Amino acid sequence: MRPDTGWTGAAQRLCAVLAGLVLAGCSGATGGTGNGAVDRNANLRIGMPVPQSLDPRQAPEPSQLLIGTWPVYDRLIQVGPQARYEPMLATRWAFSADGRTLTLTLRHGVTFSDGTPFDAAAVKANLDASMAAARTVVQQNLADVARVDVTGNDVVNLRLKAPSTTVLSALSSTLGGVMISPKALNAKNLATHPVGTGAYVIASFRPGQRVVYKRRTDKGGIWDTRTGGPATIEINTYPSRDAANNAVKSGQADIVTWPGDKKPVQSLLDSGQLQARALDTALNMVGLNLNRTVKPYDDIKVRQAINYAIDRNAIVKAFMPSSAPRVQPWPAGLPGFDRAREADYPYDPAKAKTLLAEAGFANGFDGGEFLVAQAEAIPQAAEAVQADLARVGIRIKLRTVDVLSLVTQWARSKDPGELMYMSMPSIDAYSWLRRLFVNPTWVPAGPDPEMARLIRGTDDPGLTDAQRSARIGAAVDHATADALYAPLWQGVGGYLADAKVKGLDALASVNGGIADFRNVGMTR
Repeated sequence: MRPDTGWTGAAQRLCAVLAGLVLAGCSGATGGTGNGAVDRNANLRIGMPVPQSLDPRQAPEPSQLLIGTWPVYDRLIQVGPQARYEPMLATRWAFSADGRTLTLTLRHGVTFSDGTPFDAAAVKANLDASMAAARTVVQQNLADVARVDVTGNDVVNLRLKAPSTTVLSALSSTLGGVMISPKALNAKNLATHPVGTGAYVIASFRPGQRVVYKRRTDKGGIWDTRTGGPATIEINTYPSRDAANNAVKSGQADIVTWPGDKKPVQSLLDSGQLQARALDTALNMVGLNLNRTVKPYDDIKVRQAINYAIDRNAIVKAFMPSSAPRVQPWPAGLPGFDRAREADYPYDPAKAKTLLAEAGFANGFDGGEFLVAQAEAIPQAAEAVQADLARVGIRIKLRTVDVLSLVTQWARSKDPGELMYMSMPSIDAYSWLRRLFVNPTWVPAGPDPEMARLIRGTDDPGLTDAQRSARIGAAVDHATADALYAPLWQGVGGYLADAKVKGLDALASVNGGIADFRNVGMTR
């Protein structure tokens, strides 16, 4: 199959991308504009799931950590709204001719909130600590780095074990790119008291519930003049989507996530009380992850039957109307996506029953308990999937699990399936391949030999766009034909916000993942 986009073309055309939960974007807003003078005394209140720890070495994946740490932690590199790597604490970077050394030139004159200068020594201390954090995701993210050398006060060289594009993804991530004050790196309270170079310092933290930040007051402490608008920032976990929606409608929250359905809030949008920001070009995907170590999900015909049994169009129309149904386990916007694959599994219950009969399950089977992420519209979609599968004879039970806990629980469980995000906060295609098809945190069965062969070397910086896309496309062909997943949709809905919120049209993003609200403010 011929890929739809190339490596560079995808980055140039993609407006916004995600990993996990919700990401930044730049599609049009509806409702209030939040115009007016910026209120420097404002308290910005955001409704999103707060993590259990603010320590990168304790985080299960990058998106979750960013939700609660973007006010205090900057990264070496960031991914901008146009899905390109952009400067942050590193102003320039370049690979050596052989691709085995990445040189970073650092921003000068930046300080951590405890007064420690940000320099090459601080970068080395951070990367060394992350690389030594045994059995953590941050260590995995930096697995390609052999050592870090300081070659000047503002210059570091990362010596790589092999040429790889993934190091840029790691350095723009909260798990690899976050810079912590060297004085705080080994502090016992780092999980609750982050110390970074960002515009804010921690005020209070209740794990899993609420985190509050206040703007830095030290002279010259805020190096990025676009940041530090609100005086304080609150991030709160709400127990349900309805609770979050009610909070923003009643004025108890300023920004909450949104599935993209305008009908329940149309009158508030029309009156200008609320504004909506759709993130309809996000890379983020949601789908059914199937555990091939549990019978009968080891049977390709059973997995294919599940894909034919699900009415994706109806589910998306009902629960995520601003998103796109997705059949192949790969998002539009990354190299290797092929529009033709979207016809591989049309809604066809009769075909599903035929495949089940061929697999020896003419009367269906008890499909066990599926874990369901308590996030966005996933629980509602899970009930629709349950009904679709029941129509072809597959009887499953559903158990809703906190989305942050599910990240690590899935890999250790013997549950046959989960409805969860099947994406990562990155614009690096090789990182996506490993996330979806190799990483044991997400793939309990591990990669089959053919998949391992197909993805090998797709991260080589020396590949042309066409070569990279063709090799990635072959891996996605294999994953689609073998029904390794049952994807549901691509997209994340967006945000609902009070009309006084300013800057939703210029959100910053990290690795294409969770929205970084560093440039957002409030008007008077």
